[in-house]
Amino acid sequence: MSLITTIRANCKDCYKCVRHCPMKAIKVVDGHAEVVDELCIGDGTCVRICPQGAKQVRDSRGAVRDILRSGRKVALSVAPSFVSSFNDVDPGSFATAARGLGFDIVTETAEAAYYVTISTMEALDRCEKPAIATSCPVIVNLVERYYPHLLGHLVPVASPMVVHGRMLKNEMGPGSKVVFAGPCIAKKQEAEKEEAAGAVDAVLTFEELDSLFKEARIVPAAQEPSEWNGRVPGVARLFPIEGGMMATAGIPNGGMGSADICITGIEEAIDFLEHAKAHSDIRLAEILSCEGGCVAGPCVLADADLWSRRRKVVEHTLRGRAGSADEEASPEGKRRAVDPPRPELLSISFKVREVNLPIPTEDEIREILAQTDKFSPEDELNCGACGYNSCRDKAIAVYRGMAEVEMCIPYMRRRAESMSNLIISSTPNAIVAVDRDLRIVLVNPAFESVFRLSAESCVGQHVSVAMDPEPFRRVFETKELISIEEEHLGGELRTSQIVFYVEVRDLAVAIGTDITAEYDTARAIQKAREETLEKAGAVIDRQMRVAQEIAGLLGETTAETKLLLTQLIKQMQDEELTR
Repeated sequence: MSLITTIRANCKDCYKCVRHCPMKAIKVVDGHAEVVDELCIGDGTCVRICPQGAKQVRDSRGAVRDILRSGRKVALSVAPSFVSSFNDVDPGSFATAARGLGFDIVTETAEAAYYVTISTMEALDRCEKPAIATSCPVIVNLVERYYPHLLGHLVPVASPMVVHGRMLKNEMGPGSKVVFAGPCIAKKQEAEKEEAAGAVDAVLTFEELDSLFKEARIVPAAQEPSEWNGRVPGVARLFPIEGGMMATAGIPNGGMGSADICITGIEEAIDFLEHAKAHSDIRLAEILSCEGGCVAGPCVLADADLWSRRRKVVEHTLRGRAGSADEEASPEGKRRAVDPPRPELLSISFKVREVNLPIPTEDEIREILAQTDKFSPEDELNCGACGYNSCRDKAIAVYRGMAEVEMCIPYMRRRAESMSNLIISSTPNAIVAVDRDLRIVLVNPAFESVFRLSAESCVGQHVSVAMDPEPFRRVFETKELISIEEEHLGGELRTSQIVFYVEVRDLAVAIGTDITAEYDTARAIQKAREETLEKAGAVIDRQMRVAQEIAGLLGETTAETKLLLTQLIKQMQDEELTR
């Protein structure tokens, strides 16, 4: 699993991680920035600076839970910078809290740092000058992957974490397990290298360790102090601050003009490595990737300033034993000493891990630059918004599949503005933008055509020169979209409009459609309908009159017929009686 992964939903196309990654080990895919393991040196800069928390360090808590449940004997090796992260916790209380998680042995990694220092000083004569200390895994990664020609300068001594893991397993016996806890992300990579195989079984960051305490409902500061295991490291506890190894070795200065120097900060480290061959007068370079040392690691917990964190380490160093501040410091202290490591436990080798990236030709670079309208050096802004120092660097990254053409923000902005302008100028809908004073600030060609006004004559004028200002007032007050129909030009023009608020510019915008023809057609149809109904009514009235006249005539005829028939019947009846 990758050391650092990206939570894609949180990655917002800001390119900040690309901008700050010292080795440009970030690959942008579909707008999301992903760390490339083969190029990553594990410095953790991307994790530290991501504004959205989109970079996620591989979680080792599950592996540690499994180890603690395994029934094996488990030791916790704690980096000496723990006092600057758990700065409100007595060291003895910290040891008790760690045992509460299930660790059988709780001991300081600085115990091994003492032996690493001695072995490093003894190995200097076997290294090319300047010799480079190898306790910082980021610096080792940097040399192996980007400066392999300097492998001969690396002191072949393992880091305190690896040496301590080997020492603890040698003491505890077969089947035992070691977990390391510290502020460094790269230690997770270091523990997995074949050269360090088996030394440490899992690496926790201080953030992960703190999470395990909370999960187990253990409050370290509330625990009764208990003794740590192993020897009291003495001045080796200074290892996590600038010049800590040299202080452990008894080197008094380590500054300018000295045969031994200390460098902290990844940029200064890279600058030194770039010119290392020119500094053969330097005997030893103690280089730490985090500026100020490990107390400024990417996974420190405390939000205290760097000086306060360094002071915590110094105060802890002056203690005679962890958890007690009233005893004199001693090389061995009162704790049972672990046997000094055999030479094979201290040694380590290094190998070339360089990734050979393809190099584009000049024509290929120019072709990629042309995709963002950069046809000459004058077109290259070198603004760095994409995360790269120059347009050429970004073009090379595109060629290597590490970047996308669309990462050029000035180009994409021009393109977006051009597209917006094209749409606004081409749409058949009339568009007008009005400021809070109800003065026109923008109209498009369709507006000019529909309202028979030129932009020159209406921009800057009150909107009432063309439209009813009341809808715009309502939109500024309510910020809600409204739909209306209006007549203009004395009834010659009728429009259907939506009016809405644009917060980023504090404008009210109306988009209108000329519905005059449709309205006239509708009116004509309505008029025809009314005329038809009127005519139909007249016809019905005439038919009713005719029917009534016919009915009248039929009534008269029927009455006369009835009278004649009645008379005829009576006459016939009278004649019958006379017979």
